[in-house]
Amino acid sequence: MSDATYERNLLYCQIVAQLLIADAAVTDAERDFLERLMIRFGFGPQQKQAVFNGVDIGAPIDDKLAQLDPASRQQLLGELEAAAAVDGEIDEVELDLIDEVRRALSGG
Repeated sequence: MSDATYERNLLYCQIVAQLLIADAAVTDAERDFLERLMIRFGFGPQQKQAVFNGVDIGAPIDDKLAQLDPASRQQLLGELEAAAAVDGEIDEVELDLIDEVRRALSGG
């Protein structure tokens, strides 16, 4: 995979991980969701660790979103909605993060 593709996939996974960790309670279902996503991108142990190393709980995701192309942002929105619902409840912090992605998509 090219460096640009890896960077995009890394940012994408970091945003999903931030959403899953945001409510301070990571369920097995959430952990499995993220693991499947990282496997889908072909991440090995080092890349998976880089995902977690790049997560800063509570930090705005604007900078990461700005580095994603519009198609990746659109796909990310669906991924985040699915990730937030995987544990059966969507927390306010998770909704805030999803709204941030929606705003980025609408250009606002």
